[in-house]
Amino acid sequence: MKNNNRKRKIVYGSIYLVFIIVAGSLVYYFQYYEEDLNHSLPLMVTVESEGYKQEDIASQLLTQYLQQYQETTTSSRKRMTNVRYNNFQLLAGDEHQFAVGVSFEAKLETGKWSAHRSWGKVQKDGTVKGIQWMLRNKQTGENTYLLERIENTSQAIAGLDPLEDRYQKEAGIKVPDQNHRYEIVNEELKVTYDHGEHWRSVPVPLNDLFAGGYSGSKQELIEGSYVISPERTAFVIGDSENVRILLTTDKGEHWRKVPVPNSLPGIRIRLLGFTSKQDGYLILTGDKTMSWEANAIFKTKDGGKSWVKAGYADEQRLITGGGFITDQLGFIFFGSINVMDQPPRPSLEE
Repeated sequence: MKNNNRKRKIVYGSIYLVFIIVAGSLVYYFQYYEEDLNHSLPLMVTVESEGYKQEDIASQLLTQYLQQYQETTTSSRKRMTNVRYNNFQLLAGDEHQFAVGVSFEAKLETGKWSAHRSWGKVQKDGTVKGIQWMLRNKQTGENTYLLERIENTSQAIAGLDPLEDRYQKEAGIKVPDQNHRYEIVNEELKVTYDHGEHWRSVPVPLNDLFAGGYSGSKQELIEGSYVISPERTAFVIGDSENVRILLTTDKGEHWRKVPVPNSLPGIRIRLLGFTSKQDGYLILTGDKTMSWEANAIFKTKDGGKSWVKAGYADEQRLITGGGFITDQLGFIFFGSINVMDQPPRPSLEE
């Protein structure tokens, strides 16, 4: 009997010891993995000139950071391939210290990575979609920046001032409500009306949002081409004779595509806005040749459910901006005018 009791104690003790070792290893692994994201930080990058957006700087920093996982060295194997960025979004801070959220996807080599929450679910082929990191960055010189840490959202914005356009508020200009915004993840457009707690997919192919003569970044929507609010959300989509307004008035429950009687090919600028519950405007430019292009102005009087052509600006120089203050009062901004050796002067049409 004593021998049996001794054997049981040895077996149970061995099981307990194995359990302690495994549990300790898991705790160590996850602690190490969490910290391993930052083992090669801080990392510095030098941009070519001033004027870079914080999102662009964060993109350069992250690209350089991920190279360590995409290259084979004498001490490690390649662990990541096919990285694809979906969106960079400024979260907080200023030009000297700022946090940027990034969404991207990558293919991880089998057996090299775990399905940890920092990455998300690893598919059978090693692909991970919707990876979301928060990057803490800092300016250290005139054109030099540091990636200090990779953290979760709450940590990344700790100690940084929230984004707020104080000058716009002081001037009486309405600042967009951050509760109502969009994101582009895995080539899908989504909108939220409650600061990101819930998201609704927008039923539109991503290419339709950038159709025409637009040649900029597709990581974020074209500035001025959309309106997002609980009362009305609208996006300009399509090109040439197929320009439409994708519209919802019930927070994405139902959508309709409203045709715009346009005939301009190669749409470049699209400026959409509403001056009241019923009145709205759409300014389009297209058919660009060198420094000249055509333009057209459209209006709605039923909240965006139908559109008619209201006219055009007489000038055919490149438009840089515009909008309406009321249903009858609007402005079109053109590039600066250069006359002989005089300094360039601004140009607008009312």
